[in-house]
Parts: sequence; structure tokens; C-alpha cells
Amino acid sequence: MKFALPILVSVLLPFCALAQFLPGAQPQPQQPISIEIDGYAAKVNDRVITRGEVREAMAPLLPEIYRQFKGPQLEEELEKAFNKARGELIERALIMEAFTERGGTIPDQYVEDEIKRTINDRFKGDKAMFEQVLSEQKKTREEYMEIIREQMAVGMMMNEEVSRRARITPEQIREEYENHKETYFIPEKVKYSVIVLNKGETPEDQAVKLEEAQKIRQKLIDGADFADTAKEVSEGSRAAEGGEFPWMQPKDVREELRESLRNLPAGEISEIIDTDTELYILKVDARRQPGYKSFDEVRNDIKNILTAAERERLKARWVERLKETNYIVIYD
Repeated sequence: MKFALPILVSVLLPFCALAQFLPGAQPQPQQPISIEIDGYAAKVNDRVITRGEVREAMAPLLPEIYRQFKGPQLEEELEKAFNKARGELIERALIMEAFTERGGTIPDQYVEDEIKRTINDRFKGDKAMFEQVLSEQKKTREEYMEIIREQMAVGMMMNEEVSRRARITPEQIREEYENHKETYFIPEKVKYSVIVLNKGETPEDQAVKLEEAQKIRQKLIDGADFADTAKEVSEGSRAAEGGEFPWMQPKDVREELRESLRNLPAGEISEIIDTDTELYILKVDARRQPGYKSFDEVRNDIKNILTAAERERLKARWVERLKETNYIVIYD
């Protein structure tokens, strides 16, 4: 059986060695690690997966692991990454076995077309740069072609066995929404702006500041633009933004402002709010009442989540079937 290729699907697995060929790939850390590189890591039928292959598949993860962990924990995380990468390579080998058993082939022309796309997309059409990166990675073009060929084959099989079969019905989407409606609850939120004046240290300073605040408030009531006024006179941290704060839950607003935010109609100016060190003039820009997102608002999000979960389920079940019908050895 041969696969038709009306559309080329290039799927990069999480631990695919192709990541080593992309511009900006991080150099492999040189610190010594306890994971042995040479020798067998696993075997799928007659196909050997070496420790070097696993180490290469791990490479994109290493910079972050070395950044986050030290000592024994570093060794533990490296071992986890090794085992996960080996598992991914075993899965890929199993999928390739299934591809071969079905008589699947990827013609050279399709591989060359995919390489051209890589050169255009990743290297801005610079073939010489692409060849240089291959040379630096000690890979021949033929070896790279086989990497691409395998990726395309795995992508086709994943599409055939997983993606096309992951179907979610409207009834499932509705049921998920009703069963987890609390996930889509939107708490009460308020959007507001403030003008802040520091009160000063002495009673005289405080009297001057209070009079200034009263004049500013009257100016706002008479129609002055709140944002422009805030930029001009506010001494608060958000003066440059016109005193504007983003949407917030009332419980997250400083305590002295909560009552005014709770009772002040949108668009109106508050009384002067006197705190220990500051004077506030508050304006509620908008309110959002508590409630639930509608089903129509979240339908597509729910479908995407359920579809992803179904793909994972189908893939796991498929890989388990492949494991049952193939010979696998894992070497310590």
C-alpha cells in the first residue's frame, strides 16, 4: 500500500533532531553529565536506537535544564529527559515500522520540496547558510534527507491514525460546558482611574493639598477630561496612563477604595478619599457584572481542548497496540 501525498504534512516531534538544524539553536552544554552517550539505548525489532541519538534528541532541552537545576537534582532531571527522549524515539521507530509494513514510501522529490521550504522559511532562502549549518552539525545532505523523510512519514501516519479519527460531537461540547460551567465563571470586575495627591507631612501642607484636591475635583465635575487632568496633576504611579487601571476584581483593589468602587456609578467622580498618606479622586470607567461566559463564547475553545485530549488518547492506544506487535528492548 502506498500513501497518496496531495498535501505534505511535516510534523516535528518534541524530541526531533531537526531542531539542531534551525538558526538560533542553542549550543549543547559542555558540562559533564552522568548519562553515557555510546552504546545501545533501545531496540525496536532490528532498528537500534543509540544513546548518541537519544542525547541528540535531548539537546534542545539541555540549556533550560542546566539553567534550572544543580547537583543531584540536575542528574535526576537529565535522567528524566533521557528517558522521555528515548520513549519518543521508540514511538517514532514503531510508527516507522507501521509505515513500512503498509508499503508507505516518500519519494525523493517530496523530500527535496520540503527541504526547499525549510531553506526558504528558516534560512531566508540562503542555501549556503543551510549547507554550512549541516556541516557544523556534521550531517550530510543524505542524512538530513532521511531525517526529513522520516518526519514526513511519521506525520502522515499520525494524521491517518490519530488526527482524522479525533472527532468531537456537538453533544460532547455541550456536556463539557454544562459539567464544568464554573470554569467559565467571570467574577465581578471594575475598570477605574484615579488621581493621587500626596498629603504632605505638616498640617499646613495637608491643608494645602486638600484644597488642591477639592479644586481638581470641581474641575472634573465641570467637565475636564479625567485622563488629561491625571497626567497633569496626579502624583500616583499611573499618572502617565491618565490614572487608568486595568480590569480588576474589587477584592484586589486597595481597601480604602473598595467602598467607592462598589457604590459609584460608572462615569461619575467620587468624593475625595482621604487615606493616611494620600488623597484620591476616583472615577469608575466601567463595570462588568459577575456571570458565566455563554456557550457560544467558549464553544470553539472547548472543542479544541476536547480534540487535543482525544488525539492524545488515540495516540496512546495506537502506540500500545504497536508495542504489542513489535519486539522492543530497553537497555539500562
